[in-house]
Amino acid sequence: MKKSAFVFFTLTGLFKVVLCAQFGLNVHVPTKMTWSKARDYCREHHTDLSSINSQEEYEELFTSAGTQLQLSAWIGLYRDAKGTWKWSGGGAASYLNFTLDGASKDDNCVALAKKIDDKPAMNCEMNSLRFYCFQSSLVLVKENKTWEEAMEHCRRQDSNLVSLTSGSALTKTLQTIRRAQTDHVWTGLRYLAGSWLWVAGDKVTYQAWSQGETPQCPNMVRHCGALSVEEEHWVGHDCTSKLNFVCH
Repeated sequence: MKKSAFVFFTLTGLFKVVLCAQFGLNVHVPTKMTWSKARDYCREHHTDLSSINSQEEYEELFTSAGTQLQLSAWIGLYRDAKGTWKWSGGGAASYLNFTLDGASKDDNCVALAKKIDDKPAMNCEMNSLRFYCFQSSLVLVKENKTWEEAMEHCRRQDSNLVSLTSGSALTKTLQTIRRAQTDHVWTGLRYLAGSWLWVAGDKVTYQAWSQGETPQCPNMVRHCGALSVEEEHWVGHDCTSKLNFVCH
C-alpha cells in the first residue's frame, strides 16, 4: 500500500498537464531565392524551411500564402547524397500527398503550389522561387541542466519539456535543436513505475528509439529520454547528466 501511495504521489507531482498549441506557424516569403538561399534566410530569420507531415499541415501551409496560392514555392524537402528524401533540419519524409517518382537526378528540391504540379521536384540552384519558412514555438534552452532541473525550468515558464508524439513533432524539434550546444537534448520522456511516459501526459505511441524498440528494463540511471541532435532518434540517458533542453 505504501509503495502504491508513493507511485501515485510521484506521478501526481511529475505529470503537470500543459495545454499546448501546435509547434509553430508557417510564413510565406514572397521574395524569390534559390533553395539553399531560402533555407539560409529561414534559419536566420525564423527556424527552417517548412515541413509537411500530415494532410492537416499541408492545408495549414497554404493558409499562410494568402493570395499567392497558385504560385510555386520552396518547402524544406530535398534529396540527400544517398538519394533519400528528407526535411531540412532533420526528419524523414514519412508523409507525401504527391509523387516524386521519376524526378531527374538534378532535381533535388521540392516546390509546391495549391494545384500540385506533376513534377514538384526542381533543380535547387537553377530556380529562384518564393518559399515557406517555419517559425517554431518550441524553445531551445542552451543551459546545461539535469533532467529534473530542465523540467522545473520549463514549468517556471508555464510550459513543459517537449513531447515527441508524432513524426511531425520529431521533425520540428530536430529543426529547433540544430544549434544546441550538447550532443543530446532533454525531452519530456521518463521511465517511471515500469513504463516510459511523456511528462505532459501524452502516451508513448510514436517510437524513435536508437535501437529500434522500447527498452523494457533500462539501466537504473538511464531513466530519462534525450534526443540526439545529429542522429534523429532518442535514447535512455543518465538523468543526472547536464544537457540543453526543449520547452513547449
